Amino acid sequence: MTLHFQVASVLALALAALRGIAFVSFCPPFNNRAIPFAAKMVIAAGLAVPAVSILSKQNLPTTTDGFLLAMIIQLAIGALMGFVVQLFLGAIQSAGALIDQFSALNLPPSIDPLGLDQSPILAQLYEWLATVLVFTSGGILLISKGLTDSFSAVGATIPSADVHQVPTLITNDVTNFFAAGVEIAAPVVAVVFVSQILLGLLAKSAPQANIYSLSFPLQLLIVLTSLSVAVVAIPSDVTNLLDRGLTQLVGG
Repeated sequence: MTLHFQVASVLALALAALRGIAFVSFCPPFNNRAIPFAAKMVIAAGLAVPAVSILSKQNLPTTTDGFLLAMIIQLAIGALMGFVVQLFLGAIQSAGALIDQFSALNLPPSIDPLGLDQSPILAQLYEWLATVLVFTSGGILLISKGLTDSFSAVGATIPSADVHQVPTLITNDVTNFFAAGVEIAAPVVAVVFVSQILLGLLAKSAPQANIYSLSFPLQLLIVLTSLSVAVVAIPSDVTNLLDRGLTQLVGG
């Protein structure tokens, strides 16, 4: 049996696989340490296959130096795309960490089974919700489509105009990361802050009531009630953040 390969298709597959490897190394939910490295490579290869037909029609390098430069470009593009998506989805986890800081519960950090690192309990809760919603809402398909569409926007080479926009892109995304985290956590933080003020005023006005002995269970009840109401908005937050991140990268 004889197998026939087109050189353009082989080169396109290699370059697309490199971009996919860099992408899954930074982009959630693929970047979780709980996923084995071999599984990440298989996922990257699977994401690269649909892009072969797009990349093979473009001007691919024919020299060794040109191919090495194209490899570096693909790694940089994939890492940048994964980092941007991580910033937008990471805003969900940062919102949970912000709520944990303002809730006055001071829960000790524990090992996150997804990231295999220590993080606050509420940050883990928000991260798990975001990860589940990425799969159940079809966000994983949107992420995969975004990687495939990126080959139409930027192929084996990067236009000089796009290179000059990278610092501005990263700066805006970091700003949006903090803004989105504060925006998501703001309702719960506001309720907790107002409740603390009210408990303090009540303790001053009626010291005989021993408010401080009841403050912890009341605070816990307020936080859990606020979270149960605020968690309803997380699905729309995940969808909006994914849309913003991928639209910014590939134009939709």
